[in-house]
Amino acid sequence: LKHIWPGRYRRLPAGGMAGRAAWSPARPAVLLLGDSLTQEGTASPAGPGGWAERLAALYSRRADVVNRGMSGYNTRWARRGLDYMWAPHRATELATVWFGANDAADAALNPRQHVSVDEFKRNLAEIVSRVQRRCDKVVVISAPPIHEPSFRTLFVEPRAGKGAPIDRTLEASGRYAAAAGEVAASAGCAFLDLWAKVQAAAPSGGGDLPWGKFFYDGLHFSAEGHQLVFESLVALIEERFPQLAVRKDPVTHKMDNSAARCEGLPPHLPMHDEITLENQETILEGGGDSAKRVREA
Repeated sequence: LKHIWPGRYRRLPAGGMAGRAAWSPARPAVLLLGDSLTQEGTASPAGPGGWAERLAALYSRRADVVNRGMSGYNTRWARRGLDYMWAPHRATELATVWFGANDAADAALNPRQHVSVDEFKRNLAEIVSRVQRRCDKVVVISAPPIHEPSFRTLFVEPRAGKGAPIDRTLEASGRYAAAAGEVAASAGCAFLDLWAKVQAAAPSGGGDLPWGKFFYDGLHFSAEGHQLVFESLVALIEERFPQLAVRKDPVTHKMDNSAARCEGLPPHLPMHDEITLENQETILEGGGDSAKRVREA
């Protein structure tokens, strides 16, 4: 193997890697809380490669990405159901909290899902506070902008008939996005403003509201939209939580082998090329660096 990948495979001491804090005996969680925009990050009608799938691939061998997206939920329901959404892991290293798309539904047209802005802020603040008791790295994500033309023709009218009024608007989603930003600032959380980022990401000259390409129905993300969400979230993680940034193998560009690095998330158990004939009986003794990392929820 040293002839195939020169310099990458090395002989380790017979005693293994004790003291190097190079691996963990258990994987922590990366917890994703939200509505259908989170749920579809794993199983999207837009196809494979959702933003949550990509995040799971990024943290492969380092953390379990636990998707707790609840389609159709608003913050009122999420607040009441939060105790049933926690990851079963002993530690959660990162959490995203993404609500607002349903809260912003029109009060007259959709009173079942609508939550006022004031209540939305209270609910979101409580959810974030409870998450922070279990995890100190929290990202609040704003509701995305509603692309009204495609939301009308691809979401509302197939369900309610031609000319039916739309219960979600660009203006309303913007108010709830701003409210989410206020909650994040008050709680000291990282904030991903997708309402603004989605609109800024579309090239000019594409007609009216060209950022519609990021949605397959004006509300839920297309393949391009999932890519934008993933890339935006990873950039924010690298900025706010650099210890969770994954540095790829400079040779193979893989994220999940022994040459890839993530300061805050060591791999689950030693990588195969760190196990030698000399240390295979002892390398798993001592539990890696779990004593420093694992904390009770």
